[in-house]
Amino acid sequence: MTATTEYAALRLDFHGTHLDLEVAPGADIDGALAFLSTHLVAEEAKPGESDRDPVATLRVHAPDPERLAPPAGTATEDIYLRKSASEFFTVPARRAAVDGREYLECVKTGSRFRFDRAARVIDVTLGAGGHMDLVELVRDLVLKHQENTGAAVLHATAAYRDGEVVLVTGAKGAGKSTVLMELVEHFGYQVLSGDKTVLHELPDGSVVAAGWPDYPHLGYGTIAKYPGLKEIAGIGDDYTPAEGHAFSPLGKFAVDPLPFRDRFPSAPVGVRVPVAALLHPAIGPGERTAVEPLTGSREEHAEVLRANVESAFDGANAGWHHYLDDHRAAHAAQRDRITGILSGVPAWTVTGPGDLTTENVPPAIAGPAGVAR
Repeated sequence: MTATTEYAALRLDFHGTHLDLEVAPGADIDGALAFLSTHLVAEEAKPGESDRDPVATLRVHAPDPERLAPPAGTATEDIYLRKSASEFFTVPARRAAVDGREYLECVKTGSRFRFDRAARVIDVTLGAGGHMDLVELVRDLVLKHQENTGAAVLHATAAYRDGEVVLVTGAKGAGKSTVLMELVEHFGYQVLSGDKTVLHELPDGSVVAAGWPDYPHLGYGTIAKYPGLKEIAGIGDDYTPAEGHAFSPLGKFAVDPLPFRDRFPSAPVGVRVPVAALLHPAIGPGERTAVEPLTGSREEHAEVLRANVESAFDGANAGWHHYLDDHRAAHAAQRDRITGILSGVPAWTVTGPGDLTTENVPPAIAGPAGVAR
């Protein structure tokens, strides 16, 4: 297929990573663009523009259950685009490779991808409800390219206010979302990132943080704290969490991102800002929340941060396609510098149930908002 005036031509941009989209008549990508629009800039491509080199051109075809299937008789293997403890986020697929191309079919939706590395083109057709399949493809391509060009991806939520961010980092289930929601609800912050944060080193040696589009996945203990959030998550008043699940990574709920954004406002699209503070939560049952300075040497702080750096190239399902090679090693020193610089940012631990108030939040984080709402 060649792009003509009847195809909508779009350009997606995320801090130096570019994707071109050619969208055929009848192909509906509005749901995917709405999801990505909090952090990726989508613009109509202008004829004759050639000022950038896209990572890939995504050709999105009209729905067709037969389009982009591998040749008849081609052997396939069962894989996952994503495998999660939550069935909602698990995306099983079938993959085939033939004549230098990879073919994938998402089992749940019927969406299909055909990867052509030589042509730098990925053909796409979406099945019913398959907009999140396209989101998964875009996010994977963008993150891998970001890492290949020196970015560090920190497992952290990020709260934005007044041109700076507070990063909340830790292992799964540590309470990152709880602390993020507290900052937004009570201290005038906005959601910059709800799961991972992309960190860039600037030419002057400073570090800035960029948010990342994600689907909110929140535990009941967090959801129940905020008026209206149970309704957004589809949880009835008669729901009772299993014992011990209120403060655990188990029993989490996928929360519709669009009404969630209405309830908890997002930071401006496309911002990259300095990190003002770091919080390291270990949220759990208790009578009081304690926010205390992080102890240890700066190198020990850097090691804590390095332990929370993650990669789209790692994990059992990271190789669900082979469109991009792994060039992270060329930028290992840059990622070490990023965590080293962040280790000098003021940092605190958060323990207990995670209720933040003016009594326990440091002035550097409470800021001029001052009075918890």
